[in-house]
Amino acid sequence: MITEFIIKHVLNYKFGRFGKMLKLEINSDKQSIELEVLPKGESSPITISIGRYEIMTGSENAIKFNNITTSREWMTEVIRAVSPEPIVKFDHAKLLKIIM
Repeated sequence: MITEFIIKHVLNYKFGRFGKMLKLEINSDKQSIELEVLPKGESSPITISIGRYEIMTGSENAIKFNNITTSREWMTEVIRAVSPEPIVKFDHAKLLKIIM
């Protein structure tokens, strides 16, 4: 899908100093995301699953992520402990809502 290609490219450009996104799959019907990343300094990729996302527009433009799991149990536990439902501010949420 062209949307996934563009988003993957933008995220690799913006966060390339941390590693590289190898795979991105967005299921708009279920509002879920599956991605595979290779962090810098790591020899094997990490799989991250977002069970549900919500694009928020209005007074606050953001993306809310729910039910995040990873292929590294410790990482999943850190995410749950620090921010069980992370909200990421995103100025272009309205555009994202249209394309996803």
